[in-house]
Amino acid sequence: MLGCNIEIKSMNHTIQSPYLFVYGTLMSGMHNPYAQTMSQSATCKGKACTHGLLYDYHGEYPCAVASIQKKDTILGELYELHHPARVLTELDTYEDCDPTEPGKSLFVRCVIPAKENETGQIIHAWMYFWNQPVHQMHLITNGDYRNQSR
Repeated sequence: MLGCNIEIKSMNHTIQSPYLFVYGTLMSGMHNPYAQTMSQSATCKGKACTHGLLYDYHGEYPCAVASIQKKDTILGELYELHHPARVLTELDTYEDCDPTEPGKSLFVRCVIPAKENETGQIIHAWMYFWNQPVHQMHLITNGDYRNQSR
């Protein structure tokens, strides 16, 4: 597995960013209305990776869980949002993420370091993390939702 080699200090809840790291149904070419919204509301900067574990939610969508282990890599895409506040508000609804009540949310949104594959540059980007138990979910061992293996 390709490691990301990103130094992780902690996930940051206070940094603001115009970037979004996506790893599942929001990636380019996925067939859902919010992926189409992404293509109109953001510019895809290309493939990227970050640290974490990726689980398959019963064949419906992937769920990312934080990890500080360098070997745990999630592959995805990095987007620059044209109107970050508006797009993130829409995506919060899609992801069942309520920043005012994270304990009641399926996902939480945090800023993380993501590494652009092409340039190797580290970009701080928003990312949605699963906020529920992962038991009875399958680990996507290669961290790649599009080309997953278990």
